[in-house]
Amino acid sequence: CLDALKHPFLCGPRWRIDPSMDIIRWNLGSTAVRITEEYIYGQQQRIRLAHFVELMEMVNPHSKPKNWLSLLPGRWRLLYCTGRHLGLTLRQPSARVLIGDVHLTVSRASKSRTTFSFTSGIGFTVLIGQEWPHDKIGVAGTLQVNSFFRLTAGRRLYLKEDKAMGESLSSARNAQDSVIEKLSGKKWRKVLPFKELPSSLQVAKLISSDVEVSMSLNEPLSRDVKTAQNVVQEVRTQIPPEMFDLSNIVCGTYVDSRLLVLRGVNGSALLFTRSFVNESHGKV
Repeated sequence: CLDALKHPFLCGPRWRIDPSMDIIRWNLGSTAVRITEEYIYGQQQRIRLAHFVELMEMVNPHSKPKNWLSLLPGRWRLLYCTGRHLGLTLRQPSARVLIGDVHLTVSRASKSRTTFSFTSGIGFTVLIGQEWPHDKIGVAGTLQVNSFFRLTAGRRLYLKEDKAMGESLSSARNAQDSVIEKLSGKKWRKVLPFKELPSSLQVAKLISSDVEVSMSLNEPLSRDVKTAQNVVQEVRTQIPPEMFDLSNIVCGTYVDSRLLVLRGVNGSALLFTRSFVNESHGKV
């Protein structure tokens, strides 16, 4: 070990290594996923995650819809949403519902090459009683949302913040301004695929059709209509509105073999990771 530590490679000058664009993309995605796994909802963490999502969108390797045709189909697990806290908070819920995994399954429709079927699957557990049981055992249920999307080319515009828009989009605007300011420096100029920061970026535009929603609850709550209504309301409170109403998803801004970023109509970004074995890409 002592001989190894005295090796010139370790004791010599720090050689500067220019990473490739693929390595930069991989590191951005890995860092974002690592932050989400910490399950911390502090303001600094949320700003940092929004910052990484913006960077990923800037260096998106597959901006044209033709690249999404092979990468989009699959089963994606929702990791994070920049517009809403996921899971329980300090509030007192009307129904004690624990959200499990939230998946978005995308499959190609047989009629058209650019039409896809989107299925949002939300698994949850309803805890019966006034107190939270220690073992968290309750009544299992699922909520499923189905819709068809047509994939076309689109662009995402970087607009100036308008005071009339309110404070709901201020965090997203601040993240965009932070990214643009950081990418303007000399450090990022060498890795960006364009000389000047664009006012818009190419995206995969998603046009939705009718949305179908269905829910199932196990016994003894399967026949309790009032409890089912409270459960639906609580599920909608805990998950992003884009997963309950798929028509709120307007475009895709980043995709590779392991990560997916979709944007909602309110500007929030949803970060997904692939959660199944794809024959064309291998296990990811």
